[in-house]
Amino acid sequence: MADEKFETNLLRVVAAELFYLIGLQAAREMYGKSYFSLGLGEKAAVDQAVFAAIANNYQAMTPEFLKGQALKPPVGFQPPAQTGTGS
Repeated sequence: MADEKFETNLLRVVAAELFYLIGLQAAREMYGKSYFSLGLGEKAAVDQAVFAAIANNYQAMTPEFLKGQALKPPVGFQPPAQTGTGS
């Protein structure tokens, strides 16, 4: 990370701050109290809601970018393929 550009690291910091603030605001809207006073299940629900909202927005804004991504082949040893039909 030290070899990367300042602009890239600055963008990461800003994105992390925004993610944090979105989580705090979502907790306030969903439960009417601070994120830090929520129980474990409530925190998981807030985190899931924030992750889903960000993922949906990302996919809606960049469909052509996601189409171009190809799956990488698996790395390492793989189990042998099942070619037989019987036991």
